[in-house]
Amino acid sequence: MENTTSDILLWQQIKKGDITAFEKLYDSYADVLLTFALQYTNETSIAKDAIHDVFLDIYKYRSGLAESVNVKSYLFKITQRNVLKKHKASQKTFSLNTDYDSVILKELSFEETLIEEENDAELNSRLAFAMEELTEKQRKALFYRFNEDKPYEEIASILGISIESCRTLIYRCLKELRKKL
Repeated sequence: MENTTSDILLWQQIKKGDITAFEKLYDSYADVLLTFALQYTNETSIAKDAIHDVFLDIYKYRSGLAESVNVKSYLFKITQRNVLKKHKASQKTFSLNTDYDSVILKELSFEETLIEEENDAELNSRLAFAMEELTEKQRKALFYRFNEDKPYEEIASILGISIESCRTLIYRCLKELRKKL
């Protein structure tokens, strides 16, 4: 199952809220993902829970999903992460001398970690969408500045604009991205 045209179409339909597309994606991948998940845990219940959580999150956060994604890779990666988290959580054992307040705090921090990860994923998705709305010149300027760590003078030279225009361009891009996020 490669990232076929049908996977891409299903993904786009799911983003629009199409429950039939969601069901088709689930039916296409659930068994394969279960086999994959069982490589990381011997407990079928953990594997099934992890897979259901993957699809629940996809449907729950469908409007914030990235437009272009390798559906198969995404599903396998998220399933792996969920299985490992659930497996790790199930392996925790407590002695009789456990301070229950610290257990509660640990679980809260685990929940907070999950919430942070979900928030980061949503923010990354919104950032990717906002970046697509920028012009090619704006995206290049940001790429050179933050990915290549080039100074304004070099970026200005590459883009064929003045240094002041370069600074203004990057400043306005960042301002626009902040507004959209």
